[in-house]
Amino acid sequence: MNGNVSLASYTQATGHFENGEFAKAQHAVSACLQETYANIHRFVLKENLQNIYGTKVSVIVVSHRSGLEACEVGRGIEDFIRRPDVELIFVGNGPGAAEGASGPYADKARVFGLPENIGCSAARNVGAYVARGSCLLFLDDDASTGAADLDLLAGTCIERGAKAVRGRIAPKSGAGLTGNHYNLGDSLKPAPPTTEGFSAWQASAFEKYGGFDPLLAGHEGMDLCCRMLGETDAEQFLYQPGAVMRHDYAGDDRQRLQKVEKLQLSDRYLAFKGIDKDRVAVAFKEVEKADAV
Repeated sequence: MNGNVSLASYTQATGHFENGEFAKAQHAVSACLQETYANIHRFVLKENLQNIYGTKVSVIVVSHRSGLEACEVGRGIEDFIRRPDVELIFVGNGPGAAEGASGPYADKARVFGLPENIGCSAARNVGAYVARGSCLLFLDDDASTGAADLDLLAGTCIERGAKAVRGRIAPKSGAGLTGNHYNLGDSLKPAPPTTEGFSAWQASAFEKYGGFDPLLAGHEGMDLCCRMLGETDAEQFLYQPGAVMRHDYAGDDRQRLQKVEKLQLSDRYLAFKGIDKDRVAVAFKEVEKADAV
């Protein structure tokens, strides 16, 4: 299944964001995404909705690449993707992106092509918008994992009724640098969903709270968690160490520095929104203390 949509330019929104003009950025991205969702909705109405009621898990992969590079994460997970209660959604984030990416899943994948790169968060929201499952499973396109890992990640989210479950991230290459938030130990425990590209979300909660902020490419999971914590306990966000994905945080120190700079800009934006990351940290520390008693 393939769909291509048109949208207003996202470049203006990112330009305002990078200049710290956050209110202008919010206005620009809102106009852009209204057009995106309108076009997606019109296309979805024409889809063959066979098996719509049997879907439990929607696996969502966003990529700006094309060909097999766009579905690297698809290798080794066929046993999970082929389950009758699982659907696979590819969102091609830019011209020609995700073309030929479905590979062995061509008969099952739903592919949505965007004519412009709208950032990972907005593109993941597009995938969530068209998803049929009660559990949304987001995967980075350039990582690797296994069918058993996806089964455990999604299963933990569904069986425990969690709002979100994140997994453990291990280095993909020997030279790859890792993030401090990648490996939180060997115990199943409450933790904020800071590995968005390897996370499972309760679809109804994701939709209720508006999904990821489309302007963020870092801290979007923390942002969404903080918005949910007003009505949800920290125990509803879990870290599942048994589910492992291999992914490099950065290839070298230069790339790490670039990520740090992006996160600093995201911090400024969260402060502009009134989102307090410290509030999230305190909530999870209180849970840890209670569990230790």
